[in-house]
Amino acid sequence: MQVTLAHVGGRGGANDGYEELVCSYLKRCAGGVKCGAEAFRSEAALLEWLGRQKGRTEAAVMMLDGRGRQMSSEALAEWLGTRRDEGVQQVIFAIGPADGWSETARVEGKRRGGLLSLGPLTLAHQLARLVVAEQIYRACTILTGHPYHRK
Repeated sequence: MQVTLAHVGGRGGANDGYEELVCSYLKRCAGGVKCGAEAFRSEAALLEWLGRQKGRTEAAVMMLDGRGRQMSSEALAEWLGTRRDEGVQQVIFAIGPADGWSETARVEGKRRGGLLSLGPLTLAHQLARLVVAEQIYRACTILTGHPYHRK
């Protein structure tokens, strides 16, 4: 399974500490799933890219949205594990533009996987990317029984 953390906005430069940390968490997932990141200049570009993702299964998309459902780390791991067990080839976590997703994008997100809220706080996009990258890694450790996640 391929997991991609996609976002609308620029890709951080070589000296961007957030970018380095995001990549670090995504690389740690290599034992369980292949992970990567994609940056898009606009919501339209990201939605077009989603439409081009072909495989034997449709990509599952979890869009980050303040109106989405909140999940525990365990519930997110269960969601990801279910996609894996269903044979989904690609899972995409998508962080939208600064003004939020359009209604069209939200409907597409609900159809393809769901909307996920990180909580009632508003986070800077770079920080949201880091939190999601860490949660993807945490989900992978939960699914493999690694002791990183302790309750």
